[in-house]
Amino acid sequence: MKKYVNGQYIDMTPEEIAARESAMAEAQRRYWQSIPYEEAVDAEIRKRYSVSQEFAILRQRDEKPEEYAAYYAYCEQCKAFVKEQKSMD
Repeated sequence: MKKYVNGQYIDMTPEEIAARESAMAEAQRRYWQSIPYEEAVDAEIRKRYSVSQEFAILRQRDEKPEEYAAYYAYCEQCKAFVKEQKSMD
C-alpha cells in the first residue's frame, strides 16, 4: 500500500503504517507532556502574532476593539488547545 508522506509516496504495509502513526502519536504526546503550559501557549500564540504585534494590539485595544477581540479570542483558543493536548494520556 502506498501512503503519501512528506511530499512522497512510500510503499508500506498497513501494519507498518499503523506502527508509524502510533509512534508519531506517542512522540507528540511526550512533547506536550514535556513542555510547560505557559511556554506551549506562547508558542501557539506566536504562530499568528509576533511579540511586537501583540504589544501593538494591547496598546490600541481601546482604539481597535474588533482587532483586540479577535486577538483575545485566539489567545483563549490557544489556551484551550494546549490544555486539551496536555490532558491527553
